[in-house]
Amino acid sequence: MAIDIPSSADTAGIAASSTESITNFDPFITGDEPSVVTTDELVAASQTIPARTPVGFSSGALVPAVQGTTQAVGITVVAVTTGAGETTTRVPIYRQGVFNPDVINWPASYDTVDKKKTAFNGAPSPTSIVIRAPRTMTVP
Repeated sequence: MAIDIPSSADTAGIAASSTESITNFDPFITGDEPSVVTTDELVAASQTIPARTPVGFSSGALVPAVQGTTQAVGITVVAVTTGAGETTTRVPIYRQGVFNPDVINWPASYDTVDKKKTAFNGAPSPTSIVIRAPRTMTVP
């Protein structure tokens, strides 16, 4: 099989450039301190939890966090659905890192900016999640 590789001999030495643009991009991880850490945790039965949803523990298994009731201890990495009697499904969750609040799938009880910013305050170790929007820079 022959592969035809285009020749650039006729433009060698001539300056060239290209540009790319990315639109509609919302970064999920918005910082590097603390670094991202995940753990695999057991999911409660009868759950449908989208990816990037704050979760907490109820009777030792993950459920969507509820502000003031179920302490948020992590954010799901992937979506998960469990059946009525299913008690062995595990899913990775972020337990540490800096995340963009605009791309997290917040449960309804986190209905204000302040509730979102403090969702993980007081969570037990090893949770160390910081909620911070991406920062922009203006070149002088």
